[in-house]
Amino acid sequence: MDFLRALFSLLFFISGIYLLIDGFAPEIDGRLLLAACGFFLIAYIFWPSKKRNQREETYFWMDWLELVIELPIQVFLWIFRLFARLFKDGDPGVDL
Repeated sequence: MDFLRALFSLLFFISGIYLLIDGFAPEIDGRLLLAACGFFLIAYIFWPSKKRNQREETYFWMDWLELVIELPIQVFLWIFRLFARLFKDGDPGVDL
């Protein structure tokens, strides 16, 4: 079952990369970029993550794919948390 989930997740991730590249060439198309973000999110949800205790087996190739598939969501969450810290109540340490 984990292999099937990983396969679907990989297909969604590759589709997201294709839509991301196609969204920037020859001119920027926001609909394709939004669809790419959706495909990355679906790939993240489908992936049997070892961090979220959904996978017990240890395969080195699945560990590498987990790093690649979860990277776009982790980068987005990191940027979101950075902005949340800047604009939360109190003294952020940055003067706008």
